[in-house]
Amino acid sequence: MKRLLTDAEDARAGEPVAGRSLAYLARPLAMTGIAAGAFAFGVFVGNGLPGGMVFAESSLTGNATFATLEETWELIHAEWPDPQAIDDEALIYGAASGMIDAIGDEGHSAFLDPEMAIEFAQARQGEFVGIGVEVDARCGVPMISRTMPGSPAREAGLLPGDVIAAVDEVSTRRMAVDGLRDLILGSEGDTLTLTIERPTVSEPIEIEVARRTIEVDPVTWRWLPDQTVQLRIEGFEPGVAQEVRNALASARLQGAQRLILDLRGNPGGLVPEVIGVASQFMDEGKTVFLEQQRDQEPQPMKTVGRDGAWLDLALVVLIDEGSASGAEVLAAALRDNGRAELVGETTFGTGTVLSTYPQEDGSSVVLGTAFWLTPRGDHIWKEGVEPDRVITLERDALPSQPEDDPELNRIELDALSDVQLQEAFSALPATAASS
Repeated sequence: MKRLLTDAEDARAGEPVAGRSLAYLARPLAMTGIAAGAFAFGVFVGNGLPGGMVFAESSLTGNATFATLEETWELIHAEWPDPQAIDDEALIYGAASGMIDAIGDEGHSAFLDPEMAIEFAQARQGEFVGIGVEVDARCGVPMISRTMPGSPAREAGLLPGDVIAAVDEVSTRRMAVDGLRDLILGSEGDTLTLTIERPTVSEPIEIEVARRTIEVDPVTWRWLPDQTVQLRIEGFEPGVAQEVRNALASARLQGAQRLILDLRGNPGGLVPEVIGVASQFMDEGKTVFLEQQRDQEPQPMKTVGRDGAWLDLALVVLIDEGSASGAEVLAAALRDNGRAELVGETTFGTGTVLSTYPQEDGSSVVLGTAFWLTPRGDHIWKEGVEPDRVITLERDALPSQPEDDPELNRIELDALSDVQLQEAFSALPATAASS
C-alpha cells in the first residue's frame, strides 16, 4: 500500500496551495476507470471549512430563495404518498449534491456521501474493493478495455471486448458510468453475477466474480521497436513521481532513446506528483501551470530539481478524452515548453484545482478552489487540451497498454488497432540504429 506524503514532503515537492494538506488535480469520479481504481486525490484536514471560516446562519437562511428549498422539503413530507419511504438523509445529500452540480464543474467538483467518501479515500491510497476491470463507454455500452493482473475479473475469465450487459440482473443499458461503478464496487467477498455479451459467442453468458481489495500499479512500461519505450501513468497517486523516475532511469540504463508517455484515461491526481513527473522531463524553473485563485493574478507553478531522468531524449505524449486534470496539466506543460508533441484526442477539460473538505457526518465536499491555466495562459476548463496530431480510435478499438504485452516488435505494433500508439511511434525522431 502506498503511503501519503507528509506536509514537509509536500512543501519540498512544490505544493502550490498554502494551508492545504494535499491539493490535487483529479476527477473524483473517473469516467473510464470506474472499477479500476483509477483515482488519486488529496485531503484537506480541518473542520470542513477553509481557513476555519464559520458562516453566519443568515448566509443561507437569509437568502430569499431559501424558502424554495424549505418549501420543497415540507411538500415532500406532507404530500408524498409513501411517507415511510422518505429518507431525510438522502434528501439532504441530494440537495448538497445539487448545489455542487449547479456550479457547472462537471465531472470534477462533487459531493460525496459517507460511503462514497470512504471509497474516495481508499482509491487515494492506490487500492479499492472491486473486481479489477477498466471500462470504456465510448460505444454507449460498458465494454471492458482491460482486466488487471491478479484480479478477480481476470481469474473469472472476463476478457477485453466483453460488454457488461447486466450486473445481478440489473441492466446497464443507458446507465451512466457512475451508476455502473456503484453496482460493481462494494464490500469485499460479495459475489456479483455479470451478464456478458462477447463478440465471439452468440448468446449472453453469465460469469460470477467476487469483489476483493485490489492494489493498483499506476506506472507501467514496455519496450517497442527502435529503442522506444511506452510508459503509462494511470493516475498521480502518492509516490508516482518517484516510480516514473525509477522507470525512466531503468529504461535509459537498458538503452532506451525514445519515449511515448501514455496519459490516456488518466484522471489526474496530487499536485506535487504532477510537478514531480513534469520535473523528470524539463529543467528546473519551467512553468508547469498557472494557478489563478479568486480575485488574484495567476501564479506560476514550476518544475523542481536539475536532475530529471529524461531531460534530453525524445518524447511524445498520448492523450484522449479520458485524460483529465493533472494529466491535462502535464500534457499542456510539455507542449507549451516545447518539450513534446501531443497525439490523440482533445482532453476532458477539467481545469480546476480541487480541495476536499470532510464533514462531521463522514461526507465530503470536493470543490474547485482555483483555476489552472496552461503555461501560455490558456484556460482549460470545459475546453480541454488539443493534440498536435488528432488521431481518433475506431469505436471498437481499445488502447494498447504495457500490461497487454511486455514487448512489441514492429510487426506486432503495426498489427494493432491502436492507431494512436502507432501515430505516436511515427512522431518520434528516428534513432541512429533505425535511420
